[in-house]
Amino acid sequence: MQENNIKNDNISKINYKIGRILENNLTSNLIIIFIGFIAALSIAVFTYINADFMFKDYNFANKFIIDRFYFYIFYFFCFSLIFNINSKFDIKNIIIISLSFLFLSVITLSTNFFTAISSFDGIKNIKFYNQIYYIKYIFSPIIFFIITLLSYNGFQVLNSKSISEFFTFSADILVFAGLIASIVSAVFGIFITIVFYLLEDITVNLDEKIIIKLIMMTISFFASLFPFLVYTVYRKMKTNISIYLSRILMPFSLLFIFTLLILLLMPDIRPYDNRAAFILYNIMLAVIVLNMFFVRIDYKSSIFTKAVYLILPIIAIVFDILVLTSSLYRLIEYGITPNKITLIGTNLVMLGNLIFITFFNIKSVLIIFRKPDSIPNIKDIIIGNTKSAFYIYVYGIWAFIVCFIMPLFLILLNIF
Repeated sequence: MQENNIKNDNISKINYKIGRILENNLTSNLIIIFIGFIAALSIAVFTYINADFMFKDYNFANKFIIDRFYFYIFYFFCFSLIFNINSKFDIKNIIIISLSFLFLSVITLSTNFFTAISSFDGIKNIKFYNQIYYIKYIFSPIIFFIITLLSYNGFQVLNSKSISEFFTFSADILVFAGLIASIVSAVFGIFITIVFYLLEDITVNLDEKIIIKLIMMTISFFASLFPFLVYTVYRKMKTNISIYLSRILMPFSLLFIFTLLILLLMPDIRPYDNRAAFILYNIMLAVIVLNMFFVRIDYKSSIFTKAVYLILPIIAIVFDILVLTSSLYRLIEYGITPNKITLIGTNLVMLGNLIFITFFNIKSVLIIFRKPDSIPNIKDIIIGNTKSAFYIYVYGIWAFIVCFIMPLFLILLNIF
């Protein structure tokens, strides 16, 4: 017992000493930028390898050996670290973050190994491996997002308010980083065009593939670095721009749902047999459900916003059921694939999310009707609950299943 107390005291002393150093904004910002530089460099290498796969005829074995996913993991690991570069530095959090991403790396290696072995037998199995690989790229950011979220709020797993705040924070960072990246990319594109025009005699002898690689690497490097740079500024002057953008999107989402429902009257573009329509319906559903996390109805809002927030998830439930039935129809009609299984599971998870939000909305309305005298002004009415943000953990569990468990399950059943 005494040894544990001594260890805790030593850890507290280390945290205090490092925290005192990181109180200096210049020091902490330089460390954050350095971490961002390393992370962006890994994405530049990631882009180079991607470009190599575009230009070279890599065989399947090479694709497995040079797994780009580890660069992906490393980038999010670096981004998770920066929230601890402040006066509240805690070495325990750093250890938990490191072990979390190490675990993901190890389980990625083992999953890749088994799926790759099963895929050497033929073209059909190689297609299976490719589907699993791209599913992992789409769903793994959810797992990274949750680890980053917990890093941001000091691993307060049940703090729904801080979880909601992280949604706003992450969206704001992406909005500002995206704007800066777009401007810089445009300026960089104009600059490169002028350089190539002025030095046409020199550049004409250069390998076109090398030029494309360098341009891709440069753009990806700076685009990856901008979120770190934006964070150094954002943590001192927070905004809520993403809340207002998500609220603007809500009425348009309702309009799109009604439009797509009306289009069901036209047999040729129904999602059941039309692949393009099927993809469009799924993307629209995903955008609507994702947007619900960023609306932050607990933050001050107009009556119109509250009304739309009440109606949208109910209409979206109907839309989700439509998309789910089309996914089931395509599974029965065209056969089982990892993509179809993943889509059906995701439709069900999103349906649960919409029901979860609707439950809290109805509950808050019932409370208002039960105590009408306690609400002096209609603008003070609170709709929903920040606890709906807890559903992100359900997405995390589902993402873990489709990324790491489902491939092994399908192999064991010898479906492919």
